[in-house]
Amino acid sequence: MSTREIQSVAVVGAGAMGAMYAAHFVEGGVETVLVASGERADRLRRNGLTVNGTALSAEVADPARDELPPVDLAIVAVKHHDLADALADLTPFVGPDTLFVSVLNGLDSEEVIAARFGAGQVLLCIALGMAAGREGNAVTYLSPGRLVIGTSDGLAPGSAVDAVGAALGRAGLAWDAPEDMQHEMWWKFMVNTCINQASAVLRLPYEEFTHDGAPRSLMVALREEVIDVANAEGVALGDDDRERWDRVLLGLPGSGQTSMLQDVLAGRPTEVALFADRVVALGERHGLETPYNQTMSWILS
Repeated sequence: MSTREIQSVAVVGAGAMGAMYAAHFVEGGVETVLVASGERADRLRRNGLTVNGTALSAEVADPARDELPPVDLAIVAVKHHDLADALADLTPFVGPDTLFVSVLNGLDSEEVIAARFGAGQVLLCIALGMAAGREGNAVTYLSPGRLVIGTSDGLAPGSAVDAVGAALGRAGLAWDAPEDMQHEMWWKFMVNTCINQASAVLRLPYEEFTHDGAPRSLMVALREEVIDVANAEGVALGDDDRERWDRVLLGLPGSGQTSMLQDVLAGRPTEVALFADRVVALGERHGLETPYNQTMSWILS
């Protein structure tokens, strides 16, 4: 595939993250559509969305009704259990040169996208430090955070990283591209597993995990189980990664809530299968005990 300047973006998933990114692309002058089907598309067209109080002007593209040229970049911002439907909705707007960036949690969404559209169109990505939420049609965010993008053998070429990075820059979104993207993916997996789950079961915001006490102890115990299975998988997580997470945590809005806590409070399904269940399965593979993640699975499933 060839890599050209990104002039058009499709965002699938109009939750807090998807709407926040769409608003940035619109503000940066990038042609942007929200992809949704059926009743969801009708609702978005009828009610619209606001992002930090400003109406989101991105058009809604319904795969059953609308025809568009293939977009240059597709941002996948749904929950993992909605991924298959989201990719089906995207299909009419995708061509052989469309690049994919997934901001989903976990370690697996890129493989799912690659299996459907081809690995050469997929970049690795993790989203860090964002604090956003949605109530009704109003999205608010305290921080858009930072996107970490990269590639590995068999995925999109390095020129695709540059093209996506340039588009993110035009949209006013912070980004970087580290050399060891697999390490970054596992670091984010560690972060999600420890803070998302601990905050969800205790129903506490970020600030409660920044000082010694029972909430932080639970977070740390979950973190250490991830480090154990990561090392068994050949990914060297260690003290630098622990310290880095503590620095990031201190920089997050204290009153902010993780996405999993927001799901619990709203009565939505959680992504515990991506975190606790994956750690438990890896522990079983390597003969490691993972009692804290097993408990999270029992509580949050």
